[in-house]
Amino acid sequence: MRADSQHAESLAVGNYVFGVDVFRRTTTQFLPVLAGPVPPDYKLGPGDQLVLILTGDLERTYSLPVTREGFILIPQVGQVFVTNLTLDQLRRVLYTRLGKVYSSVRLEPSGTTRVDISVANVRVNQVYVVGEVKQPGAYQISALGTALTALYAAGGITTRASMRSIDVLRLNRPAATLDLYDYLLRGDKSGDLRLETGDVVYVPLRGKRTQITGAVPRPAIYELRRERRWPTWCTRQVASARMPRSSA
Repeated sequence: MRADSQHAESLAVGNYVFGVDVFRRTTTQFLPVLAGPVPPDYKLGPGDQLVLILTGDLERTYSLPVTREGFILIPQVGQVFVTNLTLDQLRRVLYTRLGKVYSSVRLEPSGTTRVDISVANVRVNQVYVVGEVKQPGAYQISALGTALTALYAAGGITTRASMRSIDVLRLNRPAATLDLYDYLLRGDKSGDLRLETGDVVYVPLRGKRTQITGAVPRPAIYELRRERRWPTWCTRQVASARMPRSSA
């Protein structure tokens, strides 16, 4: 009955709620791109699988998993802490550490061994999606996934959901607010934060709506933007989100 009423609300002539069906389409537009190099701002963490390649006077290849403590272990070099480093930052660290063991490894042009580091496999993060979504609960998504990825994994939003103020909570504090209208109307994903383990995506109830009809490009029901303060009970939402999701 609930699904039927939602379908009727979104598709009925003259009663279409703008954007509410975006997650119902058969699409992969919200899934992260796993092929190719990671973005330059990607921060490494436990579970990532790295490949270290030395070329020149030295020819070496190492497969290096990032441990739960955030280290990689390089033979003859030892442990190197990598958590929260980008690949460029790690590359500089490796030149310094490897240069202490191999004299040919130097950043200067006189160096005869080149260091290259890449991500072979991206880790998986566990995040929580709560509020007005179809299937609230805990989800495992790629570390390249964003708030939109998590919403898609949770089956999308309900017709009662706000599309203008979807919040990401990190360490019990607001980290970002996503306005889906920015994405749908202008392709702006600046508020679509890349998620980390433990993040909570909270979708509140919708605010006031207005209906636009007549000779306009997009006749529909629209939610009005509002200034909303993070609720004082958000900690309870986080606690309930961490409970195991029922398979029913």
